[in-house]
Amino acid sequence: MSSLELMEREAEAQDMAMEQALQSIQDTQRRALLLRAQAGAMRRQQRGLQDPVQRLQNQLKRLQDIERKATVDITFRPLSSASLGLEPVVLGDVRTACTLRTQFLQNLLVPQAKGGSILTPRDDHFGASYQQWLSSVETLLTNHPPGHILASLEHLAEEREAEIRSLCSPDGLQDTEITRSQAPDQPDSSRALPSMVHLIQEGWRDVGMLIAQRGPLLKEHQILTQRLQGLMEEVKKCALESSERQALVLGLRGCGLWAELKALRAQSQELEEVAGRRQLLLQELQAKQQRILHWRRLVEETQEQIRLLIKGNSASKTRLCRSPAEVLALLQRKVVPTSEAVAPQSQKLLHCLEEEARHLPHLLLDTLLRHSPGGLQPLPTVLPSIYQLHPTSPRSSSLIVLSHRLGLPAGKAPELLLPKAASLRQELLFLQDQQSLRSWDLLHMKTSLPPGPSTQELLQIRAAREKEQKENLGQALKQLENLLKQALERIPELQGVVGDWWEQPGQAALSGELCQGLSLPQWRLRWVQAQGILQQLCR
Repeated sequence: MSSLELMEREAEAQDMAMEQALQSIQDTQRRALLLRAQAGAMRRQQRGLQDPVQRLQNQLKRLQDIERKATVDITFRPLSSASLGLEPVVLGDVRTACTLRTQFLQNLLVPQAKGGSILTPRDDHFGASYQQWLSSVETLLTNHPPGHILASLEHLAEEREAEIRSLCSPDGLQDTEITRSQAPDQPDSSRALPSMVHLIQEGWRDVGMLIAQRGPLLKEHQILTQRLQGLMEEVKKCALESSERQALVLGLRGCGLWAELKALRAQSQELEEVAGRRQLLLQELQAKQQRILHWRRLVEETQEQIRLLIKGNSASKTRLCRSPAEVLALLQRKVVPTSEAVAPQSQKLLHCLEEEARHLPHLLLDTLLRHSPGGLQPLPTVLPSIYQLHPTSPRSSSLIVLSHRLGLPAGKAPELLLPKAASLRQELLFLQDQQSLRSWDLLHMKTSLPPGPSTQELLQIRAAREKEQKENLGQALKQLENLLKQALERIPELQGVVGDWWEQPGQAALSGELCQGLSLPQWRLRWVQAQGILQQLCR
């Protein structure tokens, strides 16, 4: 009975250990999933923060640039000096922004002065001038520090104040009257501009019309408000049921919602019109972008062609500068050796010509001029060569034999025959040298190589090597068979060791936590010790 109880307790302990191991494995899996999810969230957050970080870096660079510019002091030319000088860039940008604002206000007020329709913010001309002014102000605030902008505005204000004072002074008024009297015949465009009094009168007239239109609307609004209040009082006085009162309230709410729906429809139509205009503007901008990209591509292609042309010109110049040296080297490499080789043959030809010239005084011209001598056979019409006329000459026979060997006609002169013979002689000497060199190489190889074994000895060596290979192969197969037997004997032992290692509770250990009383470095130490013992067993 005691043994059964012990076995039951051991089984319960094993079950509890298994449950703990499964629970630890599940906890580890959950932690791994949580860590993966957290890593994915961190990566997504990092990708989402890349654009803001880039924008902040760009803004930081811009602010650093503005801070660097703010350390530089700017100076303006004094108002009293009449000399024209270079003004600071910030002053020019501020003046441009002020000019664009003036143009924007003129575009806003001129149609009203001419009696036309009042411009709305959605008008194209109005919007273009407004956008130009905003873009200039944005560029000004981006590129220049606030202190420089404020100083430029103060300088412009001082300039305008000085101009106004000069105009308000008696001298300035007299100058303006003189200029008006000297220019009575001005163009119609300047006289067509209305005066300030006329503009103020037209403005007050428009205000009066608006007030006149506003009066009936206010009266109608008061009447409707009084009527609504009266209806509400009647509703309160009448003892209506809850359903009727609810129906009346719902009717009033429906009227209000209907009016709100009409207003929303009007706003939606206006927004659709604005969206259409923005779409057209976007299409125009896209077309401009395509044209700019096409032009940029053409510019890049032209630059590449110019670069290739410059590179080709530089290469041609280099080759032209290098060509005289190359020609001189070619002459020294090919022409000079050929001339040195031909020099002996030319000397021989010169001696031959001198010898032939010594024979010329002994020739009879009558014999050369006659076509038919006293004999039966006529002489050839072709002028024979010199060596045919003198067969007794010691060189005539050799020249005749040489011409027959070369396949040349018998009438060729020695000055045409001997160069061909000289070139053939050079080739013959070259071939003879090559043949002698090859024969000497063959003889040297035959004498330098040791005598090899005979055919019978080679067959015996091959048979001995095959026998040795067979013996080595048999020994290797026996060793492999013994190793396989030893491995089969140790398989159960290795399976037990691997099973013990796999079932260890340290498989689910994490860094910084204890698993059955041991940390992860302690479990790793135990695994290293077990690995060393296993290697010793395998040896």
